[in-house]
Amino acid sequence: MTEPMTVGDLLDTAERVLKDSTAIFEDHDNRREAEDLMGHCLHLDADELDLEESLPRRTREHFLSLVARRAAGEPLPILVGRIMFYGLDLKVRAGAFIPRPSSELLVARAARVLRRRKAPVVVDACTGAGPIAIALADEFPNAQVWGTDISDEGLSQGRMNARRLSLDNVKFRKGDMYGALPDAVRGTVDVVTAHVPYVPPDELDDLPREVKDFEPIYTLTDESGDGLDLMRRAIREAPDWLKPGGWLLLEMSEDISHNAQKMCGGAGFEDKGVASDNDGLSVVVEAMLPKKGPRKTSAVL
Repeated sequence: MTEPMTVGDLLDTAERVLKDSTAIFEDHDNRREAEDLMGHCLHLDADELDLEESLPRRTREHFLSLVARRAAGEPLPILVGRIMFYGLDLKVRAGAFIPRPSSELLVARAARVLRRRKAPVVVDACTGAGPIAIALADEFPNAQVWGTDISDEGLSQGRMNARRLSLDNVKFRKGDMYGALPDAVRGTVDVVTAHVPYVPPDELDDLPREVKDFEPIYTLTDESGDGLDLMRRAIREAPDWLKPGGWLLLEMSEDISHNAQKMCGGAGFEDKGVASDNDGLSVVVEAMLPKKGPRKTSAVL
């Protein structure tokens, strides 16, 4: 077999390598990832690549080394240092939960609620590097957006990207979920969003290497027996911060959505259903605090 020299031949090789990898999810668009890596090497957008162009040896070796790292599980956003999220170019580095395109659904569902509200208050709990908080702050310049997390590295990345995008209506605070918020926010929040860790500890080994080897473990699991203790807290404590008629939107896998809906009912929320996108990679459980009347709460969540 001759050594691949052109952009097109190198992309074909990379696509085969990524397809054969057992370290990454099977549903990735391997061709697109190969193009993104090539674009990174050539400082071009992927749609600007010339498939017939022959590349010098150093460039070919650099590209193939990135492909090998990706095939071994290293996440694409870490390799290229950025990700497009909800139309925003976010810089990314290792050490925090990597933004996922699947989380754009959570942003879209929150935006659907917020468009009917003036000067809303938004809280993104377990914000990580802050993509959801940043996207909502960009979409709603009159909103007051708070992102909370226990990760110094994640909050640092969130603040960096907020500065790059000149977003002064989003604030990142370190602390344990709602405990990071100033007391003045209590009872004023229009929407709480959260992508809470929920993987049971005994299922961590089943995850592909691109997740279990490259994400901080506390972003994947709370290490409780069923992995849902943080989810219970996120639901149980949300009514103290939401205003009447406020919404709680939780991103998760479909297999735990029914359980989460039951938790929301026990905390006094009205069930507003489960939203999903075409990819089916994640769903958003939606619940609303009653606009008036006594809140029903359950002793067991």
